[in-house]
Amino acid sequence: MKKQIVKEFITVKKVRYLPREEPPPPPPPPRRVLIVGRCTLDVINICNEQPKPGIIERTDEGFWRLGGYAPNTCCVLRRLGSACEFLGQLTKVPAFENLMNSFQAMGIEISNCPRTNQQPPHRIIVAVRGQVQQTTVEYTNHSHELTYQQFVGAVDYRQYCWIHFESRNTGETIRMVRAVRAYNDRSPDAYIVLSVDLADMKPHSCLMAALADYVLIRKQLKVDNGYMNGRETVWAVRDVMDVARKRWQSMQPKKSPYITEDIPELDPVTCRKITSHQPIIIYDNYEEGSSCLMPDGRYFKVGPHKPQKIVDAIGEEETFVGAFIYAMQGDKMSMRDAIEYATRAACFKVSIYGFDQMRCMPKDLVACYHA
Repeated sequence: MKKQIVKEFITVKKVRYLPREEPPPPPPPPRRVLIVGRCTLDVINICNEQPKPGIIERTDEGFWRLGGYAPNTCCVLRRLGSACEFLGQLTKVPAFENLMNSFQAMGIEISNCPRTNQQPPHRIIVAVRGQVQQTTVEYTNHSHELTYQQFVGAVDYRQYCWIHFESRNTGETIRMVRAVRAYNDRSPDAYIVLSVDLADMKPHSCLMAALADYVLIRKQLKVDNGYMNGRETVWAVRDVMDVARKRWQSMQPKKSPYITEDIPELDPVTCRKITSHQPIIIYDNYEEGSSCLMPDGRYFKVGPHKPQKIVDAIGEEETFVGAFIYAMQGDKMSMRDAIEYATRAACFKVSIYGFDQMRCMPKDLVACYHA
């Protein structure tokens, strides 16, 4: 009897203490936005009137800060609440350490940036108080640009949901864009949205833009090419991109006329989809109203906005880009609402100093109407 009780007790004890189940794996970290470009040191002087050549002009208002197209876009994204990362060459010069601290203070990730011992690129900007136009003198060269090998070695595609490229060193940037598109073909579930900045109509720039999902046109491009309005600008850019794409395809090696058994047949549906890829083209201008051309040929335009007072127009285009990416990726707005939100953000930017007050920008379009 005692043996039987002991056996039952041991059996119950064994059943009571079962091995614990393994905890579920932690969820993957949220993906962030990557901005690829160049970082500069901006020295800004604000004058009452445009300086004349050969005359010493004195001003009592001036400052220097972190600058460049890509860092300014990162600043806007962080002020609106989106996680972002900057990728570009950074220098180890001691005078540049304050700009490193600016990145860290704003929460912008820069751990993957390659470091060099060269002098940092810098810009001298002369702005006229109460006007949008400014004069910029920029020091930079090709050694300050990010290369394709540095990009491939630093980027882990699984960490990003959106990659935006600045229109610089287009020969290397085209290779970067193709590398991201190749990853999208391999991993369609973790698709990365591609957007590029278009600053000129050179063939390499237009070919790079033709490979992206979104093309954001600068206002200076319209002025340089003498276009009348935003509608003419977006259609002209699309035509030039088609010409650049066809020229590039004609330069590719011809297919063999002989049928071989080793090479599998290509799917004509897939090939047609690749060759007929058309990006969404956006021209930002808060004064005239931003224009958008969809891949199927539909065109629409949002209304213009006028600021109460022009205080600081430096970084207005970067504000549009950052607000547009935030609206599309973070707030999941529609295309028209995202362009309307970005246009209002650019109009709000010219009425404030710097980017710190972008925190006051409403985080959705409905709040913009009540602000």
